[in-house]
Amino acid sequence: MTANSQPVILLEPHPTARSMAVAASPLAAGDLVHAEPVLASALLQSEKGRRCDLCHRLSSDRVQLRRCTGCTSYWYCGAECQRKQWSSQHKRLCKRYPRYMASEEYQALSHHDQVDAILLSHLIAERFIDDGGNISAEGGSSMSTLMELVEARSAPTTIPPLCNANVPSDVLSTAHAIYNRFGNNNFVVHSHLNSYAHGIFPFASRSFNHSCVPNAVVKYIITPCHPVRMEVIALRDIARGDEITIPYLDPALPHNTRQEALFHNYGFTCNCDLCAYTGTFDSPALPTRGSDELAEIEADLRRFALGSSDRLDLRMMASDRPRSVKIPRRFAPLLHETYLPDTSELFSKASHEGDYLNALSAGLTLLAFYVVVYPTNYPQIGMHALELSKTAWNAIATNAHILGSDARSLEDAMQSYLAAASRILNNFGPEGDEAGPLEEIRVLQELSRTR
Repeated sequence: MTANSQPVILLEPHPTARSMAVAASPLAAGDLVHAEPVLASALLQSEKGRRCDLCHRLSSDRVQLRRCTGCTSYWYCGAECQRKQWSSQHKRLCKRYPRYMASEEYQALSHHDQVDAILLSHLIAERFIDDGGNISAEGGSSMSTLMELVEARSAPTTIPPLCNANVPSDVLSTAHAIYNRFGNNNFVVHSHLNSYAHGIFPFASRSFNHSCVPNAVVKYIITPCHPVRMEVIALRDIARGDEITIPYLDPALPHNTRQEALFHNYGFTCNCDLCAYTGTFDSPALPTRGSDELAEIEADLRRFALGSSDRLDLRMMASDRPRSVKIPRRFAPLLHETYLPDTSELFSKASHEGDYLNALSAGLTLLAFYVVVYPTNYPQIGMHALELSKTAWNAIATNAHILGSDARSLEDAMQSYLAAASRILNNFGPEGDEAGPLEEIRVLQELSRTR
């Protein structure tokens, strides 16, 4: 990518990977590192009928989707999106699509592989098949970059069934070569961190290596009448010549889970700071939930990460942590594979059931865990801080007559969570569907000012 005719990133040799993207000049937190329109995409089946199949806009009171009358399975937010996709690919798939979806071959696929089968069908229809069933000259630099990508470590021996009709043998061969690059190169497209589609972004796949302590993250921009666009955003200041990395998976996953997934899907062992350090940890047993031992470890975690055992000190959130990740070994029991999902469930359940004070207790511990495991400004930290602020607001609104003198303390806590969420999510910037987290932050700020 270039800015003002100057490159933002450069590809340079890497000691173990194929290459690496480095900053061509200093970057500040929140800067745009790379932008790229999707080459091809396919919605998850759970999102069909909820989103426009071309631009991915979400159905709402303001956005009414129209269904294709031919296949009754593709939906569009307007005539322009339908016209664009009909011309580019859908006219080559529409008639066959219902029978294809009902076929035994398609139904036998896993949900993940079903989406990839549609994705491959979209790409073949748009880039390789003209109305006569011959290879088209369409493609360009994105296709060239796609074909340069490394194949998956365990490349599939066959491709999934295609929706396309009359595919020439040479195109089938190309489709196989493309599919061999799906597993270790494609992206899961998300809105506000909720997955909704699979997408192909060849330049990003070619450029950015993985780290569990990344200095950049990916977001997706949904624009009416245009295919979704990926943007890579700097999490923190990046010096000229530093490698720019993104996470291929959730860095909060347990060490062994991350290593196994990265090796199985991408064929490498991660040696980032987080993996190198936590890989030396023993695996002590997780104390029983509700025990004094676990409560003491969690209180210690909150003091270490947030500056206090019962509140958030914003100065702890504002200061950048050292690049070398050093999670004290005394917190090793909390890295057990069950701890994070169980604590998340505890927070979610209490919050949804109106048990706000217990939700805030679990949620503060969860925030401390995220601050320790994730790098500075990681979006999940901001999203959770926003959830905490909403929970605190609900506690104030429903229990003000009971809380008495504690109401002021709870309001202060809500403001600190909201400030943390605002700083992190504004660094991440607008993304995904309309009326997302940034709008929620604005509404909460207005409500708190008028209280």
